Amino acid sequence: MTFNAAPQAIARTPTFSISIEWENARFAELDRTRRMLRALHDQINELTPPAAPPHVNLLYDPASIDGEMVRDVVEEEFRPSNVAAVTRITPSPGLRYYQQKNFGARQSNFELTIFIDCDVIPEPGWLAALIGSFKDPEVAAVAGQTYVEHRSFYSKAFALFWFFELKDPDGGLRPTTYFHANNVAFRSDVFLANPFPDIPTYRGQCTVLGHRLLERGFGMFVQRSARVAHPVPLTASYFIARALNNGRDEVLVSEIVGRSNRTKVRTVYWNLRSGLVGSLRKFRDNRRDIGLSLPAAICAYGVAATYFLFKAIGELVTLARPNLIARLFPI
Repeated sequence: MTFNAAPQAIARTPTFSISIEWENARFAELDRTRRMLRALHDQINELTPPAAPPHVNLLYDPASIDGEMVRDVVEEEFRPSNVAAVTRITPSPGLRYYQQKNFGARQSNFELTIFIDCDVIPEPGWLAALIGSFKDPEVAAVAGQTYVEHRSFYSKAFALFWFFELKDPDGGLRPTTYFHANNVAFRSDVFLANPFPDIPTYRGQCTVLGHRLLERGFGMFVQRSARVAHPVPLTASYFIARALNNGRDEVLVSEIVGRSNRTKVRTVYWNLRSGLVGSLRKFRDNRRDIGLSLPAAICAYGVAATYFLFKAIGELVTLARPNLIARLFPI
């Protein structure tokens, strides 16, 4: 099968499905999911209707999420009877984050497949901006802009060092080499032929899939007008587990995509140094933009340094024992 042919341009509102995993609800405030559903309801109804009503597929693992709670929240906030879409709430026993996304994509046969997480909040115009990007025939996959919602000292620290970029108000479509699965759309034939890979990482599947799409000649873009706000880790235990698993992903993904034949201990040092120095520049250049005084920025940088130290520990442990972090700090 040939993968690098340019898709046809779409001159109308294409048919589409939206898949929403409910796994992240375990780590975020339920109010965020409610706000996401309300925003999604309104944005679907604002679109020029496509040839067939879109499908909204909500997926949850009944072993960790109460199905009755999911149905109640969807009924209250998304109001299925009042939205121009077909709503499906589907148990997905034993499936995790990326597996739920792959499963959700297979539930509908439309032109576009869109993914949004249950804990991010889309800004007005998010859905129209994502879909409108596919008017360009070169676009096979388009990521939206995910940024950390900075309302507190803690979240401002994360906004300045975490792997999401700072909010860019300019918008626009441009090529990219990566995406986040919490805010991305694909031409469905492209995604079904190239689903999220089944690999033993926590969040590394995005990096591996992006690498494969570019290798196969697909046009991958970011639409900075399609913005969603992402939360920060709410508890100390989740903060530590997220950083350690981030480090484990760093090692495993490097091996999978062939960035190194064998990750060396010195690579951990350079990753740590790069994270600390890069964050220092971001704190220096952008602290005023998000309302941090110099003393507050110095304290906030301590949050960044702590995260990167735990990430380095995750890398070192994974070099010696690849599965230990996942076993001791599962998330």
